[in-house]
Amino acid sequence: MFSQINKKYPEAIFVAKLLTLFSIFYFGTEFWIGITAKGNLYSAFCDEYLNYVEWLRLFILKGASIICNLFGHNTIIENTKSLKIVGGYRVNMVYSCIGFGILSSWAAFAIAYPAKLKKKIIWLFGGLLIICFINILRIAALLMLINKAKNIQVFTSHHTVFNWVAYILVLILIYFYTKEKQEQSQNHK
Repeated sequence: MFSQINKKYPEAIFVAKLLTLFSIFYFGTEFWIGITAKGNLYSAFCDEYLNYVEWLRLFILKGASIICNLFGHNTIIENTKSLKIVGGYRVNMVYSCIGFGILSSWAAFAIAYPAKLKKKIIWLFGGLLIICFINILRIAALLMLINKAKNIQVFTSHHTVFNWVAYILVLILIYFYTKEKQEQSQNHK
């Protein structure tokens, strides 16, 4: 019965998969943040051994630190939550800066879209790495600009700019990811 529905309404099935996967990834991450942050539902085990949100934050901060160091700025990571130029300003990376909404969007699309498994895996991880890389560039650029301007308030819209750039990038990824299937469907007409 499911295969009949899938053949008759493939777009509806795709949208249902997309929304379900996005909800699992996004709200699952929100839940995970809740149980790895000390408070009501805190799990020391999950915080200590399974805290992928903290690992992702540290990955982004270490990448930004490497870029800043390449530009001659000596940086330190403080408490796995902020990056600071030695003797200068710091950038605090709160949960919303990690970009898990954008990462969840891409992961949901890459998995829900009908493609061969190998292609899904390559595009899924390639897209996630690209999104993380532009976030690394954002954090590094923000830190260097704040230290050059000596004013943190000058760059308050960096989060919005990052979201725009990241979602445009996701649309470009979607275009290239789906391009082969679009060409195949046009050739069959």
